[in-house]
Amino acid sequence: MAIPVVLPSFQWRSKKDALAAFRLLHTGGPYAPYGQITDPAHDLMLRELLDLHPDAEEKIGGGVEYFFVGLTSDGDKFNVRPDATGIWIKRTNGDKVDFSYTTCINQHTPESDAKEGLRLAVEDRRLDYREARIKDGTFASDISGAMFAERQDGYVIYDEPTWGQLTFRFAESEGGWDQILVDSGDGGVQIGSHLMDDGVHTRWLAFYDAHANMQLATSSEASARPRPPKDAWTP
Repeated sequence: MAIPVVLPSFQWRSKKDALAAFRLLHTGGPYAPYGQITDPAHDLMLRELLDLHPDAEEKIGGGVEYFFVGLTSDGDKFNVRPDATGIWIKRTNGDKVDFSYTTCINQHTPESDAKEGLRLAVEDRRLDYREARIKDGTFASDISGAMFAERQDGYVIYDEPTWGQLTFRFAESEGGWDQILVDSGDGGVQIGSHLMDDGVHTRWLAFYDAHANMQLATSSEASARPRPPKDAWTP
């Protein structure tokens, strides 16, 4: 059974589809080697996926300035084709580091698995919020005021707290990320899975409804937003 990959602003029906979407950015896509990934939507989906990396804090360092297509041979891997490419990070301090999107999708930690379960549990709320903004005539960016031409142009963002802060504090209230178990449906723990415990699910929805502050933004506005420390907000 296909396991969906769900990010705050994007989703794919399976890991295969997700991997193909990210692979296209550096293989056969619009960016040449050493070219900066400039499309705001591409930048945003990379930033959201990076949050799932087992070593996310180490990869992000002091902050991500932008992503670019780099040669795999420029990293610490050996016996690779000289023309093999991948996604790299240019940090705000000038450092460059490779970024394995396959690791984010295929290898998970208790935190990344829990976040996927939490995301799926409130997916309907996120979509309903966007539909409500369309119906009441306020389908515009809360950052710039620009009206959206198409439904998919409006990205739901979380402001004070951010998504990272919201999920971090909920996990803390549950006793840690490893206390939020998810089930892929066949006994495994996988990305895009559902919360196993009904009690956790109920408490999460109550916590979300009490504290989530949804807004709308364009993809470029969403990708440019600062990412404050996850413990910088307290309910």
